[in-house]
Amino acid sequence: MNKKALSLAIILSMATTGAFATDVVSTSVNNSAKLSKYQKEAVQLTQKQLAQKAAQDAKTYESSIALNEANTVALALANNRTAKQSMWSYEASKANVSQVAAGKNPSFTYSWSGTRSGGDTGNGKNGSHSFKLSAPVFSPQLDASIDSARYSREGAGAAYEEALQQAKYDAINGYYTLIMNRNLVEVANQAVRDYQGHVDNVNAQYNVGLVANSDVLAANTNLAESQTTLVERQNTANLSEANLNNVIGYPVQTVITTAEQNLQYRPYNVTLEQAKAYAMLHRSALIQSAMQVEAAEESVKSAKYGYLPTVSVSAGRGYADTDGYIGSDNKSWSIGAGASWSIWDGGATQNAIKQAEANLEKAKEANLAAVDSVNLAVQQAYLNLRSAEQTIASTQTAVTQGQENFRIATLRYRAGVGTNLDVLDAETTLTTARNNYVQALYKYNVSIAALEQATGIPLETPVGEGAAVIANSGAEAELAALSNTRN
Repeated sequence: MNKKALSLAIILSMATTGAFATDVVSTSVNNSAKLSKYQKEAVQLTQKQLAQKAAQDAKTYESSIALNEANTVALALANNRTAKQSMWSYEASKANVSQVAAGKNPSFTYSWSGTRSGGDTGNGKNGSHSFKLSAPVFSPQLDASIDSARYSREGAGAAYEEALQQAKYDAINGYYTLIMNRNLVEVANQAVRDYQGHVDNVNAQYNVGLVANSDVLAANTNLAESQTTLVERQNTANLSEANLNNVIGYPVQTVITTAEQNLQYRPYNVTLEQAKAYAMLHRSALIQSAMQVEAAEESVKSAKYGYLPTVSVSAGRGYADTDGYIGSDNKSWSIGAGASWSIWDGGATQNAIKQAEANLEKAKEANLAAVDSVNLAVQQAYLNLRSAEQTIASTQTAVTQGQENFRIATLRYRAGVGTNLDVLDAETTLTTARNNYVQALYKYNVSIAALEQATGIPLETPVGEGAAVIANSGAEAELAALSNTRN
């Protein structure tokens, strides 16, 4: 071979494989003045997807939308991107089961080979082709792998359910947050109106010499502060609207009209013990962690089966052509069986068993941690619910009293027997009470949603109606029966 050609080939090979490359692969777009080829491709792909989404949004979505609790949840379940990712993971797990189980099915193969030869010994050509049918007879490792894949599939299904439950909670939380913040805007508006009315009253009395200029300055200062608060509240409400649009998969600039203008108090009659028992039987996160334990147990079995043989059978038909590429001059057939048994593999199976057993113990700990986490989530949501329930009554009373105090302070100031500070303090107290009442209603309603998520109430159950599901489920008795069976 030409040495120069060989040297050139080596240089080209090293250049294309990166041996002489000066461009270092980067994992960050910020550590180099110039984007790499793959970073540019990533940016271009993202821009392409965004352009497609913008075009789709313009055709699909309205500029405004009317929402209630039911269609807010429905849109989130249909459009939430995290839930969609989990759905595709579930689909992949289902396909994986079929892929692994396919190893139990018979396989049918066809092969062909042809050659042409020449030289001093003469020219010639020949060919052969064959058909072969084979099937496993005894393969315990494969059986365990199939069972493990099935448990993993069920775990992925439970994870998909968890993602949908989270999407439902995020949707209703976003819906309630928007209503709360719009209510707080109205509270801020009312404060501005109250302060403006007081400023007008102070100015009128100042003009006739009944009050000092300091009263005017103090009243205007409080008015200005309330106007600033109003702007901040409005901005927060706008952000809540954008966030809810994001949760339901709509463009963030979509204008939302809510069916409910105010949050309401709806009694939620369940006990903490009922909620915990229901969660132990229905929370999909526990099903997911339990399936991981089952899959790990099958992995241990699969590793142990490495000590056992595998057996298969086969049958075939062959054809050969001594003067052509495809023909049937010579026919042949075969039937057979095969067995494979690894007598000693250098300790690979032994260490595979140790690894699988360690992963099993890890899965068991994760399952117990999931139980603890679910119990904690249920208790936290339940206690928040009861705390907010008590706060609603007290803050409602505070609002009523605050309105009366502000009315009396205003009348006393007009009559010249009260001070400016009394009016300003009364308005501040009233505004605080109104804010606290709105926030208590929000905390109560969102705690209901959190409790229903933590207990695993069915997705189709409207938010707030899970109390009847829990109370009528008989979960406590069922859980006790299962405990007695295990014992």
